[in-house]
Amino acid sequence: MRNLANFLVHLFGRSGDRGHAYLSLFHDQCLLCEELIGDSKAYMAYRVCPYCRFHYTLSARERVELLADRKTFKETQKYLSSLAPLSFSRKGPYHKLLTQDQNRTGLTEAAVSGSCRIGGTETMLVVLDFGFMGGSMGAVVGEKVAMALETAARREMPLVALVTGGGTRVQEGVLSLMQMAKTVTAANRLREKGMPFIVVLANPSTGQAYASFANLADVILAEPGSLIGLSPLRTMREASDRPLPLDAHTAEAHLNHGLLDVVVDREVLTPRVATLLQALTHQKLGKANPKDRQRSSLDANLDDYSAEADAWESVAIARDESRPLALNYMRTLLDPFIELHGDRLNSDDRSVIGGLGYLCGEPVAIIGQQRSPRGEGGRYHVLPEGLRKAQRIINLASRFKLPLITLIDTQGADPGLEAEEQGIGNAIASTLSLMSEAPIPIVSVIIGEAGSEGALALGLSDRVLMQQYAVYSPISLNHNLGGPYPDHMLDREAAEALMLTAQDCVELGIVDQVVPEPSGGSHTSLQEAATAMQVSLLKHVAELSKFSESKLLKRRYQKFRRMGETSNYSQEAMNREVELLMAISSAPRENGRNGRSGKKAGQEEETLVVQAAELDD
Repeated sequence: MRNLANFLVHLFGRSGDRGHAYLSLFHDQCLLCEELIGDSKAYMAYRVCPYCRFHYTLSARERVELLADRKTFKETQKYLSSLAPLSFSRKGPYHKLLTQDQNRTGLTEAAVSGSCRIGGTETMLVVLDFGFMGGSMGAVVGEKVAMALETAARREMPLVALVTGGGTRVQEGVLSLMQMAKTVTAANRLREKGMPFIVVLANPSTGQAYASFANLADVILAEPGSLIGLSPLRTMREASDRPLPLDAHTAEAHLNHGLLDVVVDREVLTPRVATLLQALTHQKLGKANPKDRQRSSLDANLDDYSAEADAWESVAIARDESRPLALNYMRTLLDPFIELHGDRLNSDDRSVIGGLGYLCGEPVAIIGQQRSPRGEGGRYHVLPEGLRKAQRIINLASRFKLPLITLIDTQGADPGLEAEEQGIGNAIASTLSLMSEAPIPIVSVIIGEAGSEGALALGLSDRVLMQQYAVYSPISLNHNLGGPYPDHMLDREAAEALMLTAQDCVELGIVDQVVPEPSGGSHTSLQEAATAMQVSLLKHVAELSKFSESKLLKRRYQKFRRMGETSNYSQEAMNREVELLMAISSAPRENGRNGRSGKKAGQEEETLVVQAAELDD
């Protein structure tokens, strides 16, 4: 019980002395697991228990030291403080509390702001300090946050905000509430300028800061185990008619419900934030790693591969359980890669995944449809929540002008009642609309099975590539090919009729290029398959990046507006028909000159007309 009591004191402070136990106290023994941590590097450098990974609270100054590049932080509005936030506040205790916390923490208020470099990127930084009156949002805190946002917008710099506390400064009454509106309007200024806004939520993050500027960030990260939410945990317990789940109100729970992008351990927080800033500000990572440029035996065969598989064989390979998933390709193609989670509404559906990363040193956004293993239900369908997550990443890529890559591997949209009630039709339509209007280069790769509307939702692209053994289908079909519950709809004959191979799609003008795979499929060598895909992606992204936004959108419109009008098949048929019609028109004149009877000429003309009609059919 003693360690639990100490743990709760560390989280919430002692009664009547809020925040007194907060400032970075040194512990020889972990308050949670009771292991000895005094000599641990993780604890000494980051205040993280190396055994249970409990993250101890830090002061604003300590957080600045951890996050900012050494000796680059220049504080702004350092001496901004409250003289008399409320003219009617003649209550001595509030002024006394302010003075006590100022003397104890060395801060004038519960926020520290300034400019610095993070991973070399010039950035505005705001840190709320829970040790100063619980990090509550008074008039001065709101002013500091708003001024930092406005300065970042004016100087066209990204902004990083680290939130701890953020509740209501009750001593300032409704004036404290108005700080939410102030900071939101300032955050909108930053968005209008197209500058990145990243928020890190630490323990605890509640109240006004959480429900205002913090939730408007482009990317929201959180430290493990942090208490996060609008209401304090005690209020939630009192309002609930049943016991709360053990993980309620935590960073992990928010991640599972799609309200956060990433939960990040403090030891890797700085490089993670630095990578996000570099990607969102279009910084390159120098020259590509030589191993990324290493040519495989497939590279020379990108446009002249051997398409030996028929539709039935392609279906079997495309649905192979060991075939690489979208996430496998993301982690192989991109270095580094940061996955972003959630639709910011209520779900982090795993049927669609995505994030930001570097393709051979170039920043890109990526979205992929993710098959689940058969042991987990074997779901191959896309859900509306997954498409709403995809829309977030499309919008993020569009805002920051990042090329977008989509990996397609789904049997189609989920056919269930719940998906219908959650708006699967609207999710598909709105995703298609976003894809068609995104002012950025978009390259799609079909890496497995592309089924019906669910596949097309992420396939409206400038360039569509298709792996050699992938298949495209106009309808969704059961995935139990050859399993204990075989799909009686799909046999060899049906596969030939319904499943389009990569070569079929090229000849129909649906696909722009076939990406070769190792013999037997990409699951025989993920690295070789990924290398061939990487070469193709680099080529097409580089070509598309040369076009202006208006040219990209015009070409994309024309590409799909004309879809089905012409193809290799239709062009060949039209050419043959033209030749036949020309032969028909010239036949009577030639017959007349040769002295053949009109009856015979008429019979030959009738034969040619019949042949032309057969070609039309």
